[in-house]
Amino acid sequence: MGFRTVILLLLLVHGGLCRGQFIIKGKVLHSITRQPIEYANIGFEKANIGTISNTDGSFELFIPKSLQADSLWVSSIGFGSKKMTVPFLLQKKEIIIYLNEKIAILAPVSVLSKKQKPTIVELGNTQCRGGTLESDTLYAGRTIALLIDNRKAPGKSKNIFPAFIEKARLRIFRNNLDTCKFRIRILAVDKTTNQPAEDLLAQSVVMQSTMKNGWLEFNLADLSMEVNKPFFLAFEQILDFTDRSRIAAAYKKFETEHPEKIKTDTIEFEGKKVERKTMTGSGIDIAGTFIGISNTVAAGEQHVCYVRSTSFGAWEKVRGIVTATVTLSNYEGQSETSNAACITDTLICKAEKMGRDFIDESGTNGLQIAVSKKGKTVWSTSMSYADVANKKLVTDSTKFRINSISKSFTSLALVQLVAQGKLHLDSPIQHYIPEFPLKPYPITTRQLAGHLAGFRDYREDDPNDYIRTEHFENALQALKIFQDDTLLFKPGSQFYYSSFGWNVIGAIIEKLSDQTYLEYMQQHVFNPIGLHNTCGDNIRSSITNRSRFYDAAGEANDLGDLSYKYAGGGLLSTSHDLLKLGNEVLQGSSISPSSKQLLFQTQHTTDGVATGYGLGWYIGTDMNGHRIWYHSGDSFSSSAHLLIYPDDEMVVAVLTNAQAGVNFDAQKIGELFYKK
Repeated sequence: MGFRTVILLLLLVHGGLCRGQFIIKGKVLHSITRQPIEYANIGFEKANIGTISNTDGSFELFIPKSLQADSLWVSSIGFGSKKMTVPFLLQKKEIIIYLNEKIAILAPVSVLSKKQKPTIVELGNTQCRGGTLESDTLYAGRTIALLIDNRKAPGKSKNIFPAFIEKARLRIFRNNLDTCKFRIRILAVDKTTNQPAEDLLAQSVVMQSTMKNGWLEFNLADLSMEVNKPFFLAFEQILDFTDRSRIAAAYKKFETEHPEKIKTDTIEFEGKKVERKTMTGSGIDIAGTFIGISNTVAAGEQHVCYVRSTSFGAWEKVRGIVTATVTLSNYEGQSETSNAACITDTLICKAEKMGRDFIDESGTNGLQIAVSKKGKTVWSTSMSYADVANKKLVTDSTKFRINSISKSFTSLALVQLVAQGKLHLDSPIQHYIPEFPLKPYPITTRQLAGHLAGFRDYREDDPNDYIRTEHFENALQALKIFQDDTLLFKPGSQFYYSSFGWNVIGAIIEKLSDQTYLEYMQQHVFNPIGLHNTCGDNIRSSITNRSRFYDAAGEANDLGDLSYKYAGGGLLSTSHDLLKLGNEVLQGSSISPSSKQLLFQTQHTTDGVATGYGLGWYIGTDMNGHRIWYHSGDSFSSSAHLLIYPDDEMVVAVLTNAQAGVNFDAQKIGELFYKK
């Protein structure tokens, strides 16, 4: 075999490309044991910029200017993932990222009938016509993936699924390092793009070898991994910074000694023209590990292969087919099933799986979900940890921050006062709180409750505007935070979401009742409805069963004193209390039909545009056209969803102790149950 089939691609980024970049350094740790997670994947989605953590969990990553406002992803096989904005990471003196280990659930296990013998078949590409070398010396996480479709097994005329993976092999064409190290990944096939998708193997399996050439073998038989459809067999090369530096130095030396073998072209990076250098032929002795490939026409017709440059980079289909195989053991005889998970109730199983999958995929520590129909709870679950460090599990009485759903609670107090004739929604707010500064235009309570008043919301570029440490004894005191600010627009002319507007509503409630906001809510809303686990998140009080809350890095972080915004975003509750609130709205005696109409009738701007928001509630339809009244809320350490389906007489509540929960699709839970 001639060495001219060897191809080396190397992007020299240590020089000019480092200008305009900065480096972040940190560690990835197990959230409970605080032990380092080796070979965790760190990078940017769809960008060829990423790395892998070292054996001590440490990492460093060059970040170009174009991504300084983007989100960094961190994940590891067997753990949930974390998504963090780069500005969030830059605020931390020491970057420690905690990942949650996925909770293993036993899947059905097929037991071979004694009268049957397994069929063993090896699939993949055994042709080797050259090698390809890790090309990027600055970043890491390059992965090459080969599509495996055992329906095309030699000599088989029918589908031989299911099959168990026995072993896998990767052909090492030439290894010029002291050791080579690869992690195997079994990836699903994306239904839309047919590209590699999520990990199916929930365990990190890494092989390290001193071999110079030959087959690197992974024994997977003990994992009892069953596959039921085509998948990608992928190999992720693990190179530490020392290896990458050695490869870069070797390339520079080769370039100096053999300039005639270097081809230079130009690519665009960060809006600038940058030289990319490639080398073809020879170079077989250069530092690095060459993976066996075949780029023949026959290999291309028989196989599909993808490559990504970094852990979260975009997959690119390539002509060179990796030389790799997988051995499958197929039990064609009758099988029995044991340890079957979730076989008693299909509906509940699907809902449980949605919750568990979300915890695993997002790295969220704790979750509550509850569903009621016609006033009766039909399903609820509490998952994972309320306090990771102390291994305290979430229960149905664990209190979570409900954030902006606090507005929906406050709306009940609002319509109570209207029904009693104490509050007129269209009167200027100075009628109730005369000390509030006059603005160029009058502002009404209705406009406050519908986000039409022109007040600003939190300043996104100033964390101190959201994370406050000053404690306020009542809502009136807290008005000083924003009361002198200029309005953003003429009240009524635009819909602009503002929690500060609801802080004013809290102050109006205090003025009309001669009680603090929390006292009024306890006496007139919480107690009458039976909301025994709902209260203000008062940092100065000892609150039983209160969850701990976790920031984007997985670190416990309460993020300030919420006394400045109880009415708009500072309450604690449980999923069961949220159900009680929803059912009181649906069929309770404390809310009259006219009050309900106030809550769930969309407001309009002065030019007649419907806002889709009433008094503390959004009004809309779900993906199937079912009417919903709903609200959600999130902060840097928690999130919540509450959905009421008035025509289905159903309520869905979801609470988590991390901001990632805002991405949970609560409507999917609703869809499951109203279709029953």
